[in-house]
Amino acid sequence: MQEVPFSLAITGAIRIDEGSISITVNRSETTINFEPQKKEGRILLEKGQTLFDIVLEIAQELVRNTNENLFSAAQLYNTAVERYPTLKRNSWSSHIIAAAENHPSQRFYGSKRDYFRYLGDGKYSLKDMYLDKTKPAKVNK
Repeated sequence: MQEVPFSLAITGAIRIDEGSISITVNRSETTINFEPQKKEGRILLEKGQTLFDIVLEIAQELVRNTNENLFSAAQLYNTAVERYPTLKRNSWSSHIIAAAENHPSQRFYGSKRDYFRYLGDGKYSLKDMYLDKTKPAKVNK
């Protein structure tokens, strides 16, 4: 038996698109189509904006619209998710707790704010300094 060494020149390319992968080797091409997975999007913030800014903005909007300075984190989340549909509930809840200086769990958060007063039973109120002074809100305790 005799061996004859040889080599072949093979060129190719792989192209990945939204719903397909195309593999080309020399002059042959194979395409695989698939249903792309929906990626969970990230919330897009403006430069210099933080989630704490959104928390405060949504709380001020809710107080302005309801004319009542008493709300829950769930109410804030439901208001925020209309504008920011990719908002994650756990991140939101963590930021609410971190923004309530008298919440028992705030000590576990490194970035503390003082936007809210925690009233117990999951209820919060916006501190006076953050209320819209042009439209007074009824404060429930």
